[in-house]
Amino acid sequence: MPLGESNDRNGARPVKIRQAGAVPGSVPQRSPPSAIGGPFNSSRGARGRGRKATGQRTTKAKDNPNINIMHWNAEGVTNKKTELEQFLHQNSINICCIQETHLQKEKPFKIRGYQTFRSDRQGRKKGGVLTLVRNNMNASETKRYMDEAEYIEVKSGFLIAGDFNSQSQSWGYNILDKRGEDIETWQDENHLILVNDPTDPPTFYSRRWHTTKPDLALCTDDIHKNLSRKVLDQLGGSDHRPVLLTITRCTTPEPPQHARWNHKKAQWGLFRIRTNELTKDIKVEGLNINNVVKDFNASIIKAAKEIIPRGVRKDYTPYWTAELQRAHDDLTKAREEAETNPS
Repeated sequence: MPLGESNDRNGARPVKIRQAGAVPGSVPQRSPPSAIGGPFNSSRGARGRGRKATGQRTTKAKDNPNINIMHWNAEGVTNKKTELEQFLHQNSINICCIQETHLQKEKPFKIRGYQTFRSDRQGRKKGGVLTLVRNNMNASETKRYMDEAEYIEVKSGFLIAGDFNSQSQSWGYNILDKRGEDIETWQDENHLILVNDPTDPPTFYSRRWHTTKPDLALCTDDIHKNLSRKVLDQLGGSDHRPVLLTITRCTTPEPPQHARWNHKKAQWGLFRIRTNELTKDIKVEGLNINNVVKDFNASIIKAAKEIIPRGVRKDYTPYWTAELQRAHDDLTKAREEAETNPS
């Protein structure tokens, strides 16, 4: 079920993503595209609804040389937006696949620096999926699958990741249930490799079972060779921890970084006066327009350098305080204690 294609400008193989969600029902009986020339996929499982997007990387100064893909069962994303936004930027996430968004059509949801592709569960307060793609990747929705799965794709290799709500010894349980058996059969039929290791930390804290590992990732061999998986810390109060999948890729040298303009501290009145002084004597008549524009732009830049400060505090978050940091650390510590010594 191809969603679209893209070619990475930095030498990486194209990839296709599908994201799977935690809902009742068996694994979709639709096979993924073949491993050869197939997709890199992020998907949501049975009864989910979804959108698809393709991505094309472009090199920018802040780009990480790898592709970072995060998948997460948010258990409601609206009240976790601020923490999610900070998390995405701090961890240089390129593509984020979220399940259980609990969004409705009339509720807008945007994250600064990311394109939003979402599919809400109609007629229910829960459910829904959301895919966020960095603005420096060309992305578009090519098809929406409304029955059992939603996913985004970027061509070649195949990766499926999300909350599968299933049990198997292969990913750290003591038993194999029906859904886990279906997933293992589907995995074998499509020659996919399980990214999870049975010894990986649990991703979901169940008040009944204390810890479980329903969040999985499977991929083709060409992707698996360059893929790593890491279970991250608590995010936004969700019972599910986010999972980071990193694809190592070829990269071109990054251009030098330049200090950003600090517009909040600019003295705009002085800037207006200075730009008028520098541009008022620029001659236009009888001159090549390209040279005129060049002189005008140089004057604007000169005025900006004189009036507008440059540089910002690294990793500065306006709302974050020492008290919030302590509360966040206490929450993380409490969760680790609950998982290590359940009672």
